[in-house]
Amino acid sequence: MSSSAVICSKFDPSRTYLASALVALDTHQIKVQSINASQSSLNTSFDLDKSCKVTNLSWISYAGEQQFIALTLTKGSILVYSPATNDIVAELTTSNNAAILDFHYSLHTQTGWSCDLGGSVYEWDLNTFKLVQTLKITDFIENAESVNRISTIAYKGQPHLLVGSHSIYLVNIASKELVKTYPGHIQPINAILPVVNDSDLFLTSAKGDRFINLYSVERATTKTVFVSQAPVVDVALGLKDNKSVLVVIDENGNVELFNNPLSAESQQPSQPSTPVSKKSKRRQQAGVQSRSPQSTIRLSRPETEIKSPQDANLIVNSITIDNDSVVVSWLENSNLSFFESLHWIDETGNFTLNSDKVIRKSKPDLRVTNHSAYGHDIAAPQLYSEGHAIISDGANVRHLDQDDEEDEEELETLADKLEKLTGDQKSQKVSAKTTKSKLGGEKTGTLTIILAQSLRNNDHSLLETVLSNRDPTVIQNTIAKLDPSLAVVLLDRLSERIQRQTSRFDQLNYWLKWIVIIHGAVISSLPNLSIKLSGLHSILIKKADTLPRLLELQGRLKMLYEQNDLKKEILSEELHDDPEEVDSDIEYIEEIDDAEALGIIENGEDVEIMDGHDDYVDSDEESEVSADEEEEDDDDEEEDGAPVKSALDLEADEENYSDVEIEVNNDDRMDEDE
Repeated sequence: MSSSAVICSKFDPSRTYLASALVALDTHQIKVQSINASQSSLNTSFDLDKSCKVTNLSWISYAGEQQFIALTLTKGSILVYSPATNDIVAELTTSNNAAILDFHYSLHTQTGWSCDLGGSVYEWDLNTFKLVQTLKITDFIENAESVNRISTIAYKGQPHLLVGSHSIYLVNIASKELVKTYPGHIQPINAILPVVNDSDLFLTSAKGDRFINLYSVERATTKTVFVSQAPVVDVALGLKDNKSVLVVIDENGNVELFNNPLSAESQQPSQPSTPVSKKSKRRQQAGVQSRSPQSTIRLSRPETEIKSPQDANLIVNSITIDNDSVVVSWLENSNLSFFESLHWIDETGNFTLNSDKVIRKSKPDLRVTNHSAYGHDIAAPQLYSEGHAIISDGANVRHLDQDDEEDEEELETLADKLEKLTGDQKSQKVSAKTTKSKLGGEKTGTLTIILAQSLRNNDHSLLETVLSNRDPTVIQNTIAKLDPSLAVVLLDRLSERIQRQTSRFDQLNYWLKWIVIIHGAVISSLPNLSIKLSGLHSILIKKADTLPRLLELQGRLKMLYEQNDLKKEILSEELHDDPEEVDSDIEYIEEIDDAEALGIIENGEDVEIMDGHDDYVDSDEESEVSADEEEEDDDDEEEDGAPVKSALDLEADEENYSDVEIEVNNDDRMDEDE
């Protein structure tokens, strides 16, 4: 809700009582109040256990006039509370520990239906408070991560479920099959409202979305889109005499009215003063009619009592339509609900709220007038007020330091005081600089002031200029100096932007990182944290699912790179160890160079080597062999011209001449030849 003290609040079907879930100290509190003081007064208050944190509440009207309230909890159970007895009647437990997000009592099945964050739907018998059946929506709906809202309608004579995640699904209860899917919202759905007098129509709205869609059950199409001025928090539909009105609470706490939303003939064009976004233009181009509100109602204090921005705009936390009146509720003193009734149609059937209106409400006097008013005791000396409560963890010891400083000042002498007053100016300047640096006054490179201004004033354009900065140092310094309460608001704004444009995650991840690091302790202590950050959690889960695949791919690439490096290293080692074994394109033959030097062959002449033998070497050997043969032939010829000696003569010659004598005779012959 827009108010931080209110978790959720709803009127009962008879428009007699208002049930609210409030944050009271460290527990959640349930309060039920009567709308009219003239009726039988019912002002009850019930405190839950610390382990029970409420996510939503819903009225259960059955068994005659008896009414109960179903309280859905974060721990995965449902408490059935009776305002008449101010006690817990029963507790409905599930096998899962996922947070229960919605509970709906169906008049078609006479049973209760609940849905949780894990995508499960449960049917309960409220007579015996036992579980009837369990449906796992993810078994037949692929893209449904969690079920945020649930309702029932009659389609073709059979009861069907309307299940809201980001889209809307029509599920047959008997066959457990998906019948139709309706185009949904970008954000998680926060309201499904079937039209009472027309079973073919129903309305939906989403968290952080300005659009309210009117669907046709049979055609599975969007008939009309209602565009509010701010994101929608709650919706209500009223009918009377073939006239209807759609009432919306926006994020700013104002009430917006759309006159006759179910009639296509009386639809009016958009007001020129209201800016039309790109999404609404797309819807218009697609043939879907869009409408802007005819009236905006704002609650405020009188001008003489306005002392803060909260006084100029009182936050409306719940609405309902009782016949011809619109009933709105707001909180006073942070825990007491006050009501205002406005007529939306007159006796002649004309709409009375056709323009913007400001309702002035003075601050009420909350002094005790009777013993049991609002549960206060008249004997108490002072009333407890949630609005003025200041909670501390007991770690603040500033008063102890102040007492010590006062004691030291009493012990100081007059000379010490004069020395402090007339001390060195340089030391004073240095101390002033250090003080400023501690306070952050001299610290540069921060955008804290601009960021805080944009968050307080809800200035989206100014916030975008701050978020466009990507310097990690500037982001860290800015978040470090930011107020923790504004850090929670900034986290919601970042979550909205990431859900709308997932491509901006890389730009905004530094902001998310430092918010969690610096202000994580404060954020974790907030109630309903899982609900507020469910959209951001789903996006982070999707991105985290891709991490194992990326790591696997990284490991494979690393292995390929290492194998490639290893091959290169092995080849380089082989080349370095055996350089002689490397084959060369040019082979050196020593015999060819010798033949070229002797002039036997010419330079550049090809010499063929066959079967490992050189032709030049073979030719030399053949020439030597032929020369030997020629000499032998000459010797033979000489021997043929001389007389033939007998064997005896040869023997005699060998006996008469020795080797020395033959040599001498040969020398004599050489001399004679000369």
